[in-house]
Amino acid sequence: MSGFGSWDLGFRGSGRPRHRVAAPAAFLLLLGSAVALAQPVNPYPPTRIGEEKVAEWAFDSGPDGWRAANACRSAVEAGELRIESLGDDPYLHGPPVQVDGACEVRLRIRAAGAGGGQVFWVTEPSPGWDEAKSARFDLVHDDQFHDYAVPVDVQGTLTRLRLDPGNGPGRIAIDRVEVWRIRWHPLEIAEVDASGPRVRVRVANRSAADLPCSVGDRTLTVPAGGSEWFETDRGPGKMFEPVDVQVQAPGFPDLRRTVHLLPPWETLRLRGRSLIAEGLRLDLAESGIAGFLSRDTAPVAGFVPLFTRVRPQSVRFEAAVAEIEAAGAMVRLEVAPRQVSIRVRAPAPVECAVVRVFGPLVEGLFAGLEYLDAGESSSSTLDIETSEHVRFAPDPLKVTMPLMAVATERGWVALTWDDPALQPVFATPNFFDGAPDHRMALRGAQVDAVVRVGDGGLEEAVHWCVKKRGLPPLPRSPRDAAAQRALCLAAFSGALVGEGGWGHCAEPTWPRAPWSDHASTVWRLTGEVPPLAAVAPGGAHVRNDAIWFVTGRAQEWLALRAAEAAALLAEQKPDGSFRYEGPYRRGHSEDTASGFIAQKAQILLEHARATGDAAAREGGLRALEFLKRYRTPRGAQTWELSLHTPDLLAAAHLVAGYVRGFQITGDAAWLAQARAWALRGLPFVYQWSRYPTMAYATVAVYGATNWRAPNWMGLPVQWCGTVYAHALTLLAPHDHALDWRQLAEGILRAAERMQYPDGPLAGCLPDVFSLPDQQRSGPSINPCALVSLRLALDGEVDSLAVTADGPHRVVSPFPVRIEGGKALVKARPGVKYQVLIDGARIVDVESQGEDAVPLE
Repeated sequence: MSGFGSWDLGFRGSGRPRHRVAAPAAFLLLLGSAVALAQPVNPYPPTRIGEEKVAEWAFDSGPDGWRAANACRSAVEAGELRIESLGDDPYLHGPPVQVDGACEVRLRIRAAGAGGGQVFWVTEPSPGWDEAKSARFDLVHDDQFHDYAVPVDVQGTLTRLRLDPGNGPGRIAIDRVEVWRIRWHPLEIAEVDASGPRVRVRVANRSAADLPCSVGDRTLTVPAGGSEWFETDRGPGKMFEPVDVQVQAPGFPDLRRTVHLLPPWETLRLRGRSLIAEGLRLDLAESGIAGFLSRDTAPVAGFVPLFTRVRPQSVRFEAAVAEIEAAGAMVRLEVAPRQVSIRVRAPAPVECAVVRVFGPLVEGLFAGLEYLDAGESSSSTLDIETSEHVRFAPDPLKVTMPLMAVATERGWVALTWDDPALQPVFATPNFFDGAPDHRMALRGAQVDAVVRVGDGGLEEAVHWCVKKRGLPPLPRSPRDAAAQRALCLAAFSGALVGEGGWGHCAEPTWPRAPWSDHASTVWRLTGEVPPLAAVAPGGAHVRNDAIWFVTGRAQEWLALRAAEAAALLAEQKPDGSFRYEGPYRRGHSEDTASGFIAQKAQILLEHARATGDAAAREGGLRALEFLKRYRTPRGAQTWELSLHTPDLLAAAHLVAGYVRGFQITGDAAWLAQARAWALRGLPFVYQWSRYPTMAYATVAVYGATNWRAPNWMGLPVQWCGTVYAHALTLLAPHDHALDWRQLAEGILRAAERMQYPDGPLAGCLPDVFSLPDQQRSGPSINPCALVSLRLALDGEVDSLAVTADGPHRVVSPFPVRIEGGKALVKARPGVKYQVLIDGARIVDVESQGEDAVPLE
């Protein structure tokens, strides 16, 4: 997803029914109003009632019709189909096969390569290979055999398979491939609605024949391919008790679903027992299985159920502490100001710390996977349309930091935990219980968690979580400073070089040009100006304009930047916004987004800061004012991703833009906005580690290219992190809410660890870094941003120095200050360079080391 790094040229990609649930009076008290819900996700898989093996290839006597088709070689040895992958897209074609209906492909594979696996299929009605007829699976690259089961959603008769065993060079061995026809229960509990006086159940019929079934005392015939709603009593027990829903159909196993009901708040207060700490109150049911959390007498969340699979036997209260003893398990609750600590020890995994937040959604966050605006639903298809959009209980590796949080008009409720191996669960609205609340939970046998209640936006929840846990220790630098500089420099004399200059990426499909960012980086690394007949603006993800001022091209630079600002001002709307029209608007609620606007605002404000241009200043500040309505960073990568997709690059542009607004005006309100957006970018940064290179790795977006693939969740794209980290270096001198320098340093060190250390791509940064196998994948990006970030962290000028004092402002490629009516520049003796004074006058200087340039 390597965007072509330049504000000048834009970015280019690398090439990848509703219904309303009514709330009864009790819920109106809790939730304020009925909530319109998207068609809910079904959190329970279909019921498998049989299976049959219909095809097998064991390679005992040959390839069995399997053959290498692209970027690989294959041969059978010792009963294994052994594959040598030669490039980024290896795949094999299987022999003809005939399979009707739903099936599963089972593989036994030993891999030592890179990337995930993918199974494609073709059918009689659809004989072409395409992404829609494919399923991805994670490959373990440890050179050991592992078994994989890949569901294949066949529409029609399957006629052939294709296997993509990774996406990079390596060795793969396949012991066997099997196809199993799966027999599913024809009926499915597709939806539950427990918001009314009776529990309503929608039963869907996935078969081609009408089927009778019953729920409770009601029997209906569910039409083929259709569904019917049933109603059932809540049951005679207390309202905290679970309600079991059972669907019966002749000739098939029963279907079951359990929902947990919320009682009316006033009923609970009359019969519950309370833990109180400075305005925060936890009312527990007498049974101890659930409770309600209120703040200043208003309910904000419920623990319903507090945990499942064990039934409490007794509850003991001591001041603000409750201990609940169950069969073989112990739950300890402790209420402190603004938070509840939960500790669960159970003999087997349970679901506990089930927090159900009340009120219409204002914001939602599941770090690494969900970034929701008002009224949005989790596990939606707005950012990813494949089956991977269902992410309520993801692989914990995709969780960047242990944080789930929901904000309503009553404040925010956040849940954090200690063990990153625990299974978090996040659903809004709560499709588990068919209720319009927002559900967060943890699954495991030993859980230590804290639930926090606070005010403001979710950036405050992020801030609390990071302060509570601390930033992770900095990764070890992979090499010393001199070796790092040499490695970066090697890319500009090796992998990136081609006819006409350098490439943004090493691959030959990326055009070569005398990019200003590359030339500036080489000059910063060596002190020597590379031979250039011309300079092309841009080339990297972080702008570096120094080369224009050390090659006598400052006037050309000024004209270029003025034209760029004028073009943006002509595009800007009267309200300060910028609007997007293109294919990636689909599904988004409007034709713009925070990141789409912020990138352009940043350009205007950079120009205003350097030149004093009044129109650019006014346009940039109007854009910042418009941006104050947003809470979610999104929409900065519309070369391949939806305008709606949550995006770290958006956070980077927002931080940098607001810092520049503060520097230009001195208005602390802009600095507060910069701080908020820096915090909102943190959930894209890994703050725990399972592998040698993982802490401070950055996930670029919570979505997929073209809504389908690759799915970038859990897949670090560190170049986006370097842009965010560079913005943090602008914020760090002005704000101390967190150690922004440590965060930026960690992101940089993670990037340096990901760089190609040697070989033909030495010095380049991979576009993608796979965490489980610690493998790099292209495109292979220039290291300009890494060099700029290192200079900025070391307190050195990485692009152009800008200073202003009263009526004067100066731009220089060296450190500069204004004193006594002169610009005092600290340069290198003998270097010829230019300075720009007051946005108009350019002065040529041959340095004496300490240069004084008159301003009048």
